[in-house]
Amino acid sequence: MNKKLLATTLIILLYAATATAQTGPSTNVQPTLINTDPVPLQSGESGDLRFKLENTGSTDAQNVEVQLLNNYPFEIKPDRQTSYELGELAQGQEYQISTEVLVAEDAPDGANNFKIRVLHGDLNKTVNVPVEVQSQDIELNLANLKTSPQQLMPDTEDNTLSVDVVNNGDKTAENTVLNLEMPDYFEQTSSFSTRQALGNIAPGQVKTAEFTFDLNETAPAGMTQIDGELSYSRDGSTGETTEEKGFQMQIQGKPQFQVETTENTLRQGTTQQLRIQVENIGDEQSASTRIRVLDSSDQPFTYDSSSQYIGTLEPGQTGEAVFQVETEQDATAKDYLIDFETRGVKDTEVFVEDTTITTTVQNGQKEGSNTLPVVIGLLVVVGVVGFIFRDRIKGLLNQED
Repeated sequence: MNKKLLATTLIILLYAATATAQTGPSTNVQPTLINTDPVPLQSGESGDLRFKLENTGSTDAQNVEVQLLNNYPFEIKPDRQTSYELGELAQGQEYQISTEVLVAEDAPDGANNFKIRVLHGDLNKTVNVPVEVQSQDIELNLANLKTSPQQLMPDTEDNTLSVDVVNNGDKTAENTVLNLEMPDYFEQTSSFSTRQALGNIAPGQVKTAEFTFDLNETAPAGMTQIDGELSYSRDGSTGETTEEKGFQMQIQGKPQFQVETTENTLRQGTTQQLRIQVENIGDEQSASTRIRVLDSSDQPFTYDSSSQYIGTLEPGQTGEAVFQVETEQDATAKDYLIDFETRGVKDTEVFVEDTTITTTVQNGQKEGSNTLPVVIGLLVVVGVVGFIFRDRIKGLLNQED
């Protein structure tokens, strides 16, 4: 019995010794956040961090070294210390460190980890210290697109486009500029056709950019993509942020006319035809199409009718108009420029275009010169008749003698 009791006692003492060895003296240097300034830190801004390192172990820690690490979204300011040699840190002792960090512009809301490396003895560990961040970014958006006139059309001048720039973020966008990249058929009328400087746009503020431009005759009907860039700076920084922006706008088709002549040579003192072809080169049908000559008193022409009806022209279709033109006898032989007005109807709207064509007046028969061929002809006839009847004529003359 005594032997069994002795054996049991020895086993208990052995387990106790083993447990004591396993829970012997230890060190645990643990970093903990104390506070931040501001609270919480703001994205895109700098702030102060203060934290402590405390030895929560059961024995002293020797040769303690602490390193502050750059890790998104935090960057330690370049002029701040990043490595600290603390030496011995006794049980329960703490050491406070403060530093200044830059918070990334796109740092997310909530807890973000600031990393600290702790070294002592054979231990080398990296510890995450949660730090609260509030996202306070700039968010610029385009809205409320308007044009004047409301329906943009090809071959028009002094069109305007206005668009609102809205700051839906929490920070002021400084030196804001909106640049638009227009297609080739948008023609600039000034430096404000593609660029608008809007200055500072505070959170929640709306500023309107306005652009003026012409549309040439090649502008296609349908939706047109307008690409652009919004550039701005933050807090007086010299750095500039650029964001790509874009939108679509509608161009309405319309009848458009191309006028050419197929017969355009006139002659002094005559009435001749002036043939004109009218093609609808637009994207919409032209109903009740008509072409009218814009008569000019200083030109030597008279028209039997100054207006010719062509009718309906589908896109790409060609019609013909014929004018009877009387040219004055004393008209100068040269090229003349004649102005025409072409009209077409789409729905209830009338579209009018002016065109100038060139016609040539050639020399004709001058006054008095038209009798010369007749006289010559008569003389020829008389000569021929005289030759045929020469014998009879001689006989008649002899009888008279």
